[in-house]
Amino acid sequence: MSDTPAAPAPRFTLRQLPLPAKLVLSTFLLAVGVGYTSAMVQLHMQHGERDGKPLPTVQNVVAVFAGKVWKNEDEPLVRTASKFEVLVMGDKDGSIVGSNMAPAFFKFDGADYKKQAADPARKPKLDQEREGERKALVAWANAAPEAREVAYQTNSFTLPKELAKQVVTPGFTDRANPGTVKVKSIIKERCLRCHEAGADVGHIPLTNYDDLAKYLPVNVVVPPGGGYVDSGRQISLEKLTQSTHAHLLSFAVLFACTGLVFAFTGLPGVVRGTVGPLVLVAQVADISCWWLARLPEPYGPAFAYAIMGTGAAVGLGLAAHIIFGLFGMYGPKGKAVLVLMFAVAAGGGGAVWKNTIEPYLAAEKAKAEQKAAEELKRLNDEKAKAGKKDDGDGNKVDVPPAGGSSGLERVLIGSWKDGAWVKDGKVPDGGMVRAFFDKESEFKDLLKEDKAEAEKLVPQREGEREGLLAWAKAAPDVRKKAYDDNAFPLPEAVAGKPTPEFTDMDGKRLKVQSLIESRCLTCHASDSNVPLDTYAGLSKFFAPAPAAAVTAPAANTPIPMAKE
Repeated sequence: MSDTPAAPAPRFTLRQLPLPAKLVLSTFLLAVGVGYTSAMVQLHMQHGERDGKPLPTVQNVVAVFAGKVWKNEDEPLVRTASKFEVLVMGDKDGSIVGSNMAPAFFKFDGADYKKQAADPARKPKLDQEREGERKALVAWANAAPEAREVAYQTNSFTLPKELAKQVVTPGFTDRANPGTVKVKSIIKERCLRCHEAGADVGHIPLTNYDDLAKYLPVNVVVPPGGGYVDSGRQISLEKLTQSTHAHLLSFAVLFACTGLVFAFTGLPGVVRGTVGPLVLVAQVADISCWWLARLPEPYGPAFAYAIMGTGAAVGLGLAAHIIFGLFGMYGPKGKAVLVLMFAVAAGGGGAVWKNTIEPYLAAEKAKAEQKAAEELKRLNDEKAKAGKKDDGDGNKVDVPPAGGSSGLERVLIGSWKDGAWVKDGKVPDGGMVRAFFDKESEFKDLLKEDKAEAEKLVPQREGEREGLLAWAKAAPDVRKKAYDDNAFPLPEAVAGKPTPEFTDMDGKRLKVQSLIESRCLTCHASDSNVPLDTYAGLSKFFAPAPAAAVTAPAANTPIPMAKE
């Protein structure tokens, strides 16, 4: 009996497999590679901007998963199509899928489109009417949130000037009020047969305004100094849940198979033990970041950025599985065949890119540039009203001012030292600034007693004014809620500045109602000529006002102010 220890059994590798098994595994790995390439196409279609770029950018990923987009303070807010608009204005000749509801206005209307369209003489007018329904709904969706909700509840939306003569199905127009469309009726007829309780997609109800509002555009205000604003593109919880379910289950099996193939290559054990499970780990991390991206700022956008890294790790790891798995099965002749196959595939891919993909991306880019030109025109129109015009090369040209800032903003902008004040019952621009300083009793008394101490309060009073201005510029629904809750989330640049008495959450929320009561109601109580003790009273001054003096919205006459 020998005392010599037995030699370890030789490690099994892919080279030892019989040829039929190698061919099966090779075909499997190649199919996975082709399938993953098609997934890149899906990424372009689902998460890209359709602007000619092959793959989504990091900004696209943040917009979709975190629902945010970064804007600088002086950067114009380019209108982004909402989920509602994308669904309604999809391919009318396509199929009804999660990304396209347009056929519900045409061949899948559930009513009589097909019957009417069978008449060649009727079809052109019919298509024009149905197209009019779509355009009317998009115009309604892009109206101001408050006006939009009122139009829905009253089932009466006045079309904008450019659509005033738009042909719409007669049953959805108000003959007594030309240019008015029954938006609620259109939605009921075209959407609710699938989106109400008990219907095919009743789990996504669209039976009331609150249901619809989830998919409609929101007003956004860029915080001072720049910041994240709502992108209007965040993936829904329903879709995210479905995607998580599909990806985790299918990819767990797929990447386990490719990882096992890689584990039996002839590479060193440390490489096989690291890269083998890497793809599975990276995929779990990737999907975790999908969900974590929904956290509030700054965490959500940070996790959205991480999705680019985890996705890249999955792609590179899978490529390693496929390439080393294939080359690990064969000797020199087999490797030569694989190199030839990859060369042929590269040539074929180049031809497909040049003849199919590149022209498609070029067409997308041209369409995006056209939309950008239309958006530039819209911005020029708005800037012309606000006092500036963009000449298309980034140069701003002065034009006569035509208002733009709200009445409340105008009276709160300017210097308090020797600043304007109420005169002859009129409030000029900057006319309410001193209400935070030398026209307020505590500051006024301190100014007389100890000017140096009064100066120490100036930054806090400026913070109060900045916070109130930020609130005045907020979206109407945000502004109303902040007033009712007496809690307005301050932009980062203003947080911590206002007088502590009017903030909470470590200076991050402004007690806006309390601030107005303290600084404004001395002269604007309920029994004054211009009461500001309610949100309704304040709301009269959220509309743009002339530059000379704030005037009452209805009568267009100077506002009489209480005497000091």
